[in-house]
Amino acid sequence: MAKVKKYELVIEDESTLEIFGVSSAFADYRLAWELNQCLDVNLIKSSDVFEIRPNKSKDLVTFRYFSFFDDECLTRFYLIKNKQDNGAFHPEHAMIDYFVVVRENYSFEKGILLEKLRKINGIVAVFDFPVDNFDMIAYLTS
Repeated sequence: MAKVKKYELVIEDESTLEIFGVSSAFADYRLAWELNQCLDVNLIKSSDVFEIRPNKSKDLVTFRYFSFFDDECLTRFYLIKNKQDNGAFHPEHAMIDYFVVVRENYSFEKGILLEKLRKINGIVAVFDFPVDNFDMIAYLTS
């Protein structure tokens, strides 16, 4: 009897994801307004919540977020406050106040987007994070 050959189908996700950490004393709605003005987007508070299970616990932790989908460029923008009532969205980066997540960024070059974010009044610092550190964001942006 002949040995059965096995083939592995690998589908690579071609979507791009950029994650920026933002330090700001602004409330989430105020920072969303500032981002809307600077980037010409329309971030609105989502009626949905993002649920994660931190450290493989049984309890789901919910996080509110702002989102915007650019129909013309097919780009998605998300603003997530790191420290909310239920805990930290990403506790390993507790010094970060917000995460700005951009999926399929066809609107801005990364360097220009970083410059624009850093020029916003009320933003103290902006950090560029590798996507590998944020596996749970894939669930939000899928």
